[in-house]
Amino acid sequence: MNTFPINSRCVEVELKFPLKNARELIQELNKIAKLKQQNIFQKDTYYVPAHRDFLAKKYPYEWLRIRETKQSVTLNYKHWYPENSKEAYHCDEFETKIEDVTALKKIFERLNFKEIITVEKTRSVWMYKNVEIAIDDVKDMGFFIELEAKNDFKDVDEAKKVLYDALKKLGAETGKQDFRGYPYRMLEKKGFRFGV
Repeated sequence: MNTFPINSRCVEVELKFPLKNARELIQELNKIAKLKQQNIFQKDTYYVPAHRDFLAKKYPYEWLRIRETKQSVTLNYKHWYPENSKEAYHCDEFETKIEDVTALKKIFERLNFKEIITVEKTRSVWMYKNVEIAIDDVKDMGFFIELEAKNDFKDVDEAKKVLYDALKKLGAETGKQDFRGYPYRMLEKKGFRFGV
């Protein structure tokens, strides 16, 4: 989790794009950036509480996720801003390690938290100056690049500028920016209708 404080909140600012030149970009990152993780398999399972259906909005802005890797299990909640917007750039983020994922899933089941989608991906991560860069190979979706602001910034706009500048300097060949995220895209691909 890479957040920095703005007005006493843990704020994450990130950009995500489909990536067309993954192999070339990985070679470049290995030359100019510090490798933090390589080919880590992540299984992300998303949940919705019965008492508050996140997917009832046309543009969901809340996500609750269990992430499982060989190294650890974490529980993560994100609240994206602006709410109900087609384009979201930053979020409040809260994350904690989980000791017993089976017990947590049983708790969710008893409390009527519905499992909505699972996203599986292999991720490699580098640090480039003050930007964390992840290259994801997402099952059924292909390659993506995600850039996150790592250092403290005075506001979201300053952090976004740093991320866009880094993307340009790296020479990443990307598709249209993804403002919605993997769970949204996977549900959309399966024909789910949001806000209905």
